[in-house]
Amino acid sequence: MITFLATIIVISVIVLVHELGHFMLAKSCGVLVEKFSIGFPPTLFKKKVGETEYAIGAIPFGGYVKMSGETPREDNAEPSNKEFRAKPIHSRALILAAGSIMNLILGILLFWAVLAFHGTGELSPDPIIGDVMKDSPADSAGLSKGDRIISIDSVSISDWEGMASKVHSMPGKKALFTIERRDSTFIAAIIPTPTEIKSDSGSDTIGLVGIRPVVNFVPRGVFRAVPGSLVLFGDILGAMAQFVVKIFSGGIRRGDIGGPVMIAKMAGTTAQSGWAAFLFFLAALSVNLGVLNLFPFPVLDGGQLVYLAIEAIRKKPMSLRVKLIVQQIGFLLLLLLMIYITISDIFFVFGK
Repeated sequence: MITFLATIIVISVIVLVHELGHFMLAKSCGVLVEKFSIGFPPTLFKKKVGETEYAIGAIPFGGYVKMSGETPREDNAEPSNKEFRAKPIHSRALILAAGSIMNLILGILLFWAVLAFHGTGELSPDPIIGDVMKDSPADSAGLSKGDRIISIDSVSISDWEGMASKVHSMPGKKALFTIERRDSTFIAAIIPTPTEIKSDSGSDTIGLVGIRPVVNFVPRGVFRAVPGSLVLFGDILGAMAQFVVKIFSGGIRRGDIGGPVMIAKMAGTTAQSGWAAFLFFLAALSVNLGVLNLFPFPVLDGGQLVYLAIEAIRKKPMSLRVKLIVQQIGFLLLLLLMIYITISDIFFVFGK
């Protein structure tokens, strides 16, 4: 149930903000907005206010803004000044891009909120266990969150870094951990799992027992969170740029591309981890979808912007016939891509 509700919230918020961008820019440019809908039919609720009908659909995974004169027509009838097609190219371009821009702004604001009121994690230097990985050697030995590691093989441990170095140096070797838990101590025999790690200088085998340090979160405050939110925004854009490079270089692996199933899984996981993790996921997803929607693909806003660029160069719109053919091909390709991503999601998420 948590996963379902979290998924609905994530999709609804992102769609609402995106469509609000189109709606507000259309209104400010004097375009008649006939309908503003969150969700697809069947319609659960609708109410007309002024010239616009506002609606909520039963299918929450989407939404749309229906503008007068947005759909191409065969005839050459002169459009009214309230129609989308009557507006200058730059105005139409702003209206089309406004949805993605709003998604990017939402991402920055959510990053700011997380940093300002929750903060970024700082690793504690103390040798206190913050988390134990399930089915790890530490888990099998009975270690738990909050335990303090006093010594390993009678070697005193004073900080996390020293403890980690000792464990790393003992792959596959039995070690005796002296553990302090509340007011008592006990000894746990653990064999660190040999794990190969790669670096620029080659590879090495270290021991791991499956524990993580305590993470302390320090709120940055309203003003200090501003540059941090912009840095996180830039990191997301950089990751997307690397993703695009991978697409053309053939470096994409299963799990690199997430679809509806992956989004639902991560929405549920982050919702259970707390409000900060959930908002961070929502922010990252909003930025990702905002950028992806600007890709020059026919059925996306980016594809519509390409049409406007061609119109600006040719000094006249593309023919309706060509647009329809391109739209149909684009829709088919997008549908096939979504099917592929969804199937890959299912196999990846459920480990098949």
